[in-house]
Amino acid sequence: MNPSRWPTQLAAYPYAQPLLIGWQIADHSRDRHWLEYEQALNDYLASQDEANSEDQREWLLKSREQFQQLAEKGDAHIGTSFALIRVNAELGDRQAAMDAIEALLQVMPWLAEPLPEELQLQINRPFIAPIPSFDFRAVESDLGEWLQEGLRESLETLEKPDFSF
Repeated sequence: MNPSRWPTQLAAYPYAQPLLIGWQIADHSRDRHWLEYEQALNDYLASQDEANSEDQREWLLKSREQFQQLAEKGDAHIGTSFALIRVNAELGDRQAAMDAIEALLQVMPWLAEPLPEELQLQINRPFIAPIPSFDFRAVESDLGEWLQEGLRESLETLEKPDFSF
């Protein structure tokens, strides 16, 4: 089995740096979707690897299929939802990306509501930001606000007539 890409590639993103160790030591033994999720994430990250530039669309299509299958199997993790938003947008499928946002908000309506100040979020899986501009945006205040802002900016970008990720 190939080593996972995500620990190395996500380490380059400021938002992921403070979360990386927690993701690596998390006990995924009870997460029935973990192995498939990790493979889908690694395939998405392969699409971002400059060495795979000729196969980028192929990797994106493969990862979209994998993330979609996870969602259909009931994987409602925010990482799966964010991946579906991003991959669909990168493939130019605005409606599928908007549908992924809508589905996420059905499961996690708190992403569109004011968060309690004392809320401490923890996400046990590595995830990609829903929009590329957030790859290099550090979590400055708290993770919940960062997630909400990423979702909000994704929606604003998708609503533009000439959207582009």
